[in-house]
Amino acid sequence: MIASFVAGFFLAGGLGAALTDSQAVIRPAPTEPVGASAVRTCSVGRAMNNPALGTQTVVVFDQSGNPLLTNNAEEPIPMGSVMKVVTATVALDVLGADGRLTTRVVDGSEPGTVIVIGGGDPTLRAGVLSVYPGSASIAELASDTVSAYQAEYPESPTITRVVIDLSMFPIEDAWHPTWPESERTIGYQPRIVPFMVDGDRAKPGQQTSPRSMDPAGRAANAFVSALKKAGNGDGDVEVDYQSAPSNATELAAVQSAPVSQLIPQMLLNSDNTLAEFLMRASSVSAGLDGSADSIQQLVLSSLNKYGVDIAEGTFVDGSGESPGDLIPPLVIVKLIEQIFQGDEYLAAIGDALPVAGRSGSLATRFVGAAEVAREHVFAKTGWIDGVYALAGQIDTALDGRLYFVVVARGEVDAAAPPAIDELVARIYSCGTNLAAF
Repeated sequence: MIASFVAGFFLAGGLGAALTDSQAVIRPAPTEPVGASAVRTCSVGRAMNNPALGTQTVVVFDQSGNPLLTNNAEEPIPMGSVMKVVTATVALDVLGADGRLTTRVVDGSEPGTVIVIGGGDPTLRAGVLSVYPGSASIAELASDTVSAYQAEYPESPTITRVVIDLSMFPIEDAWHPTWPESERTIGYQPRIVPFMVDGDRAKPGQQTSPRSMDPAGRAANAFVSALKKAGNGDGDVEVDYQSAPSNATELAAVQSAPVSQLIPQMLLNSDNTLAEFLMRASSVSAGLDGSADSIQQLVLSSLNKYGVDIAEGTFVDGSGESPGDLIPPLVIVKLIEQIFQGDEYLAAIGDALPVAGRSGSLATRFVGAAEVAREHVFAKTGWIDGVYALAGQIDTALDGRLYFVVVARGEVDAAAPPAIDELVARIYSCGTNLAAF
């Protein structure tokens, strides 16, 4: 009885008899054996778990596209000025390396009137000093305007009214609501209007300088002053704002340096002003309206052309100042890979990135324990409140290139950048042998 009970207990579902050898379950054999892979033994775990990194994201791929480390890699996150790499890609795609931003003056419909059409060039300079090499001069624009106007109207050669056309970008969209106002007052970002001088800097020769509440007004005053110096006379000149007619006769025009020169200036110095204007000008050139709302469509369209699907991202500006810019870490590494070895057209971005310990926003970084990687890391820095980031290429000591992004988020402070540098230096030393344990 006991034996029967035991047998009945284990033969569930009324099978009635134990399986014989001929009824044994045959497990399928794999059609192809799993290939052997090397065990990676060079640990970056200690550097990666540094508390100074807060909630850290670390993604590293080798030059063959194999993932070596993917920690917190899926969720789209803010990366600060790493966004400028995306902006550079868009500008090259839409405006082209030889593209320039043009400020024009056309004849007005009323006697004595000229119209300045803002062309989205923040590098236009009012005087001699400028942080932008190769920038156009508003004095030249005014001089050419006076000469052309006097030739056109020799009987009444004086310009008495200047109209400013700001229709290139929506004026109500000049300041994104997620940007801290301190970015303007401290001097990192102007209001985005298509006619300004010196990036609206109070001190044109300084990269960081307070900006005004009325960039177009400052530029208009500079133009009127330049008209007088060019021989327009000492009389008062009225300033007004409205759009130019489409068929107006051009009197003068000046252009910015080419996009191929503006991109290095933007990336090396992390210039928010250039980033915003390149993105807005690209929107207009692509047939959109130059608004912040147009940036999402613009970014997705441009990056898709390079095989980078960034549809999971969210994009509201060109500089990365907004915490609303959310970039998938895996996708930014894919874009970095395209820049350095995928698309020859994008190579200009890689050439323009700061170099660890040598140039741009990385000139004074990678010191102490991270010094070993100096001159071997080519990357874009990023920072906004609660976020520090670095993304780019590492030329390793032994086995080729790695593409990476490291982001520190949350309760992070000035201790985060050195911690990022030490982690990246450790990745450099490990190369493709890196492990996260």
